[in-house]
Amino acid sequence: MNNTFKIIVLAGAFVSFILGAGTATGQEILQFFVSHGYYGIGAIVIAAVLHMWFGAYAMDIGLRLKADDSKAVFIYFCGKYLGTFFYWFSQLFILVVFVVMISGAGATVSEYFGTGIITGRAIMAILVLTTALLRLETIIKILGIAGPIIVIFAVIVGAGSFDPAGFSQANEIVKELDLSSATKYWWQSGFVYSSFVLLVALPFLANLGKDEVRRKNVIIGGGLGGLIMLIGVFAIYIGILSNIEKLHTKDIPTLFLADQISSALAFFFSIILLIAIYTTAVGMLWTVSIQFSKDNTLKYRIITITLTVLGFFGGLFPFAKIIDLVYPIVGYIGLILMVGMLYRQFINKGKIGNQAYDMLNITKKTGK
Repeated sequence: MNNTFKIIVLAGAFVSFILGAGTATGQEILQFFVSHGYYGIGAIVIAAVLHMWFGAYAMDIGLRLKADDSKAVFIYFCGKYLGTFFYWFSQLFILVVFVVMISGAGATVSEYFGTGIITGRAIMAILVLTTALLRLETIIKILGIAGPIIVIFAVIVGAGSFDPAGFSQANEIVKELDLSSATKYWWQSGFVYSSFVLLVALPFLANLGKDEVRRKNVIIGGGLGGLIMLIGVFAIYIGILSNIEKLHTKDIPTLFLADQISSALAFFFSIILLIAIYTTAVGMLWTVSIQFSKDNTLKYRIITITLTVLGFFGGLFPFAKIIDLVYPIVGYIGLILMVGMLYRQFINKGKIGNQAYDMLNITKKTGK
């Protein structure tokens, strides 16, 4: 595999992870960027720059640290105590994302197929639980291709729905509408959006960089991934903003846009969206269950069933409300992690290698 192809693979994996089912529904983009009108473009630029930075930096640290346990990465950036906190907090947030996926499945099925929201959530919860219990790794890997596909379709739907006339009037319309906004100021959205993504993505990115051998590849791959993210989010943003008066009350804005283009496209997009939600939900459930079960099969099953039940009832809350309530709070907390990374990169680089592992071993021995 030549270096150019490796860079493309790294960038593609990064984009597939961050621009998946949650962002592709359009709800995050609506609350973080569209709610600020034209200023949302500035917020997207801030988010893209931050994604390019932490994508490249996290992969680079993963390459140099070669961490088998993602806790070592958090400890390297934030020290023993704060790093351990962020490690467990990220596990909790991953579980919250699982709840969001269950809720999003109900919203998608209800909005397009016209059934009750509980139906979609119940079906998704059962499918996810069955897959997680059977540990069908091959199926998950095959269905993982939904990530890049949904990115492509989201961009097609967003750009294809762009209405110049609607866009020219959108800023005034946004001011009149009572839109839920993740942050008070547009520039805050760029930082908060990036920091909540960072909390979930850091272990993934570090692991992605761990298997690479050339620093140049991970740095360019991370930067390219952030740039592609900018293009994808911007395409969805202009599609939603130019049609904001029609869809501001929709839970799945991109599904509405797809239906405006073609009913066939909307049907296909709804299926792709559900598959993406399914693969994301299984991954999130699996990650948390394995972390707490420590390879104990009986404990794994009990935890998986318990978390699925909690996810189902948590998913009964409105999809848009969960994002509006949880994501900004997590984003503000994640800013501390981002500051820790900046401190490590530019002020106190510390030592790559045994330092993080020494602290990790001490943590394990003391049981803290």
